[in-house]
Amino acid sequence: MKIQQFEKIIRKVVREEIDYALKREMDKLKKDLKKTKLVVKETTETGEMPIEDVEDFRAKLREQMPPPNFNTGDNTLNSLLSETAHSPSPEQVFNDNDPVNQFVNKNWTPIMNAIEKKKEFRP
Repeated sequence: MKIQQFEKIIRKVVREEIDYALKREMDKLKKDLKKTKLVVKETTETGEMPIEDVEDFRAKLREQMPPPNFNTGDNTLNSLLSETAHSPSPEQVFNDNDPVNQFVNKNWTPIMNAIEKKKEFRP
């Protein structure tokens, strides 16, 4: 058997194993997605949120931020000082039902373990 043929066989087997593993993981993810309810917002063709949603989000952020109360004479410095002095911690900004908080605090152990298994996989 020539080396080139052997390499082709190995590549074919590796591709098949990767395809099989990806299909298996995708099926697990699909089952998990069916169990959880997700809110999906429509995006534009470029993958961005519509302008109305962005403006609503910015308005909500502005409501959460306190107005600057430093009087240094420089508006930029006033806003920076105000932002650093009065900005709430992430725990105060996001409640437990917030999707961002749920995503950040999700238990990623099973996913990381699956990635580690794939790294160690040797046929």
